[in-house]
Amino acid sequence: MTVTFYGRITEYTNGEKTFKPGGSSVPEGEPGSVPGSCRTLRGLLDELGNFYGEGFKDFLNGNETCLILLNGNGVALTGGLDSPLYPGDKIDILPFVDAG
Repeated sequence: MTVTFYGRITEYTNGEKTFKPGGSSVPEGEPGSVPGSCRTLRGLLDELGNFYGEGFKDFLNGNETCLILLNGNGVALTGGLDSPLYPGDKIDILPFVDAG
């Protein structure tokens, strides 16, 4: 599983653009084989918040607005925050951009 951060959110990830829970050698399999609390999107976001701290948590919890994609699909199409995660999943977290 790989999480990729885009744009301004990297200000809250110490400049890191990717995160791999449990390291990079996670085997393919069922959601139960995903390490730790990352069996759902909610668990992954909690782990990311604990890892990156309060600024990151605030970003995700409404002080800023972002879009979360699971394997290229908006999470509203995959089960929301309760979407099950698999070791090979790709999660993208992007800030919304306004223009006018």
